[in-house]
Amino acid sequence: MGITIFYQGALRDLGQLPQLSARLEAACAGLRWPCRVVDERILGTGERYRSIEIETDDGIPTSTFEIDVEPVDDHVRGVVIAPPGCETLYLTFGRTGRLIEYSAAPFGDSTPGRYGLIREHLFTKTQFSSPEVHMQVCDLLQIVAPFMAEWAVLDDGGYWGVWDEAALRATWARHTAILDALSDPALLQEILEAAGVDIEVTQPPEVGKHLTVAHPLWRQEWGVSAGEN
Repeated sequence: MGITIFYQGALRDLGQLPQLSARLEAACAGLRWPCRVVDERILGTGERYRSIEIETDDGIPTSTFEIDVEPVDDHVRGVVIAPPGCETLYLTFGRTGRLIEYSAAPFGDSTPGRYGLIREHLFTKTQFSSPEVHMQVCDLLQIVAPFMAEWAVLDDGGYWGVWDEAALRATWARHTAILDALSDPALLQEILEAAGVDIEVTQPPEVGKHLTVAHPLWRQEWGVSAGEN
């Protein structure tokens, strides 16, 4: 729950990626945001999410999902940005020029060449930053847009494509009020009781905690040792 920006797409020309990365680095330097250049060979196995439609007697569309493990051999380049108070912004591209992220392996698995979920539909939650940071993230995505042959952005804040700061701030205030209410143990207890859920709320729920994902040591050198011409 919370305001999030979703994005996906593919480059028009992979040869322009160094130019795009340089522009993003310069923009992040101006904002004083951490920006890490990525040039990594991806070699091993990764997990792919697959949605499966299920037929039901009532005709209501229903689906489940499976996670398939598949071999991967890719070369990822671009930048990884850490906007303050937000989830990481991945602007990294594979050999085909499509935006992609190879996440860390699940459950702390440190097997060399073992990657987690392969994501081509990316997102960053901005809810626990500020409207200003949200707009700055959108500015970075605007830098990316002219380089893309395919480009789709979905902004829960309603700012992208409209550029109405007042509307964004109003949406932000509504989301913040909801999260503040859910952080009140007494109010949360009332909501649970009204829903027939027999759980005692003894302390405020933890909201907005930043989780750091650490890549295993093997991955820090893997891209060098498995480099390609």
